[in-house]
Amino acid sequence: WRGGGGGGAEALAATAAAAGLATKRLHDEEVQEAALRQADPVADLALRAVRWAEDGAREKPRPLPLPVTHRSTAFRLAVGEAAAHGLPSSLDPDAPAREGRRLDAEDEEEEAALLRTVWLMVRCGRVAEAQQLCRQCGQPWRAATLGGGEPWRYDSAAGGWVGNPDRPLWRSACGAIARRALQRPEVPASAHEAAAYASLASDASLLHAVLPVCGGWEDEVWARLKPSVGKHIAEQQRRLSDGQPLRHEHALPLQRVLELLDAAAEGGAAAEAAAARR
Repeated sequence: WRGGGGGGAEALAATAAAAGLATKRLHDEEVQEAALRQADPVADLALRAVRWAEDGAREKPRPLPLPVTHRSTAFRLAVGEAAAHGLPSSLDPDAPAREGRRLDAEDEEEEAALLRTVWLMVRCGRVAEAQQLCRQCGQPWRAATLGGGEPWRYDSAAGGWVGNPDRPLWRSACGAIARRALQRPEVPASAHEAAAYASLASDASLLHAVLPVCGGWEDEVWARLKPSVGKHIAEQQRRLSDGQPLRHEHALPLQRVLELLDAAAEGGAAAEAAAARR
């Protein structure tokens, strides 16, 4: 997302307000986050822990050798064999879920490899690389779905505003994608698709979509801390944008962070023990 300079944006907002349209004041979210981290040491510590967990991820993503363009499904569509094989009626990315059908088995295998790599990149905090991978694999639409997390901020080098001015809406969309993937557990790519998008949604109620693909304590720390601290920062930014002051009672409770770390330790130990038995 890109916007014009500050003066033009203010003039546009004034025109819209004069016409009786609802408007909202936009703020530099990078500046807001820096102020929040300075005022809330526990939130700052939690964000640092999330970054540490991303840098220390045990499993790193590997390059994919093939494009993921659903070639086998496309061939069967072209020769009129799609319906006979239970394939979707088009290559629309939403067609399989909408029609309750599945891609050709070869395409599903490639899709699963792509989504697993996307998950690993998200887990490592490398979302921009995940976007680039999707473009290289022939899925620019998926790259677009991953790209709404950039904070709305003024870029002096670009001479304008960049980022997403409505990240809550994007997070909600990520949550919807994760829930849809969870409804199709028979599809090989579903677990990693659900985990990747649930991680981007900053929604602790979707933790059950992330934990099944976690492999140890570091993964559990990241999976539990990221949505909680992300939601906390978003709520505080909303307060600041609404003109409300930062108050001590709005700070992230240290006890909450410790509870999340304890749960991560228990879950990580169980995951490692299960992996050792396999």
